Amino acid sequence: MLRLGGVPEHFNLPWHLAMASPELGDLNLTWEDQFGGTGEMIEKLEAGTLDVVSILTEGTVKAIDAGLAATIIQVYVSSPLQWGVFVPADSVFADESELAGARIAISRFNSGSHLMAYVHAERLGFTIDPDQFVVVGGLDGAAEAMTAGNVDLFLWEQFMTRPLVEDGTFRQLGIQPTPWPSFVIAARNDVVTGHTAALGRIVDAVIAQAAAFVDRDDRIALVTDRYGITAEAAEAWFASTTYSRRQSVDPAMAVTVRETLARLGAAG
Repeated sequence: MLRLGGVPEHFNLPWHLAMASPELGDLNLTWEDQFGGTGEMIEKLEAGTLDVVSILTEGTVKAIDAGLAATIIQVYVSSPLQWGVFVPADSVFADESELAGARIAISRFNSGSHLMAYVHAERLGFTIDPDQFVVVGGLDGAAEAMTAGNVDLFLWEQFMTRPLVEDGTFRQLGIQPTPWPSFVIAARNDVVTGHTAALGRIVDAVIAQAAAFVDRDDRIALVTDRYGITAEAAEAWFASTTYSRRQSVDPAMAVTVRETLARLGAAG
């Protein structure tokens, strides 16, 4: 059995379509939603409780550099992730330029919400003290912390977070794109060597389903029905998202991530 995982977001619908397809019907596969995001998946890869993941690029590169026994085997989403910059709806902050020193909610350390906070701060000319970070565990935890007044700022994928803006929990101040492809497919090294054929079939099927997904006539309904976002948001998400072709991973991508995180003081 191979245990697959990723965040319960629209990006990963091609995984579910692939697992339901005849191409993978003879493989023993399970999928587990990872509500804690990249940090949770890294912990589970280290613990051996996940085998293959759809995961954010920056957190994966950092974890591998820190000793995680895993390999990036494919870029999954080649377009940048559009991180929304959110504050509580009743926040005193009216503009991103005012956010220096804000208490920053993150799902976990070394997660995307953690590492992208440094990218966001650099764009605005801020430095971050690690004491500003508050671990909240994910989107639900961030909503609770925002409502309780325990945090001031949270970065998360903007389309999945839009319902919390619409219901008056969050207010969006801006967008922070990643400076690299947003999602990769990674696997533990023992899976890469011990399940090579199965792993290749999984990646082939997922990439094929992703390519077909964006052209399906029912793609908007698939996303809105499963993930609870509006048709307008789904249309905007499709317009901003490009899935990767099946190809080798360019080593320069990891170099860019590594150098950026080191420059920002987020590599340690």
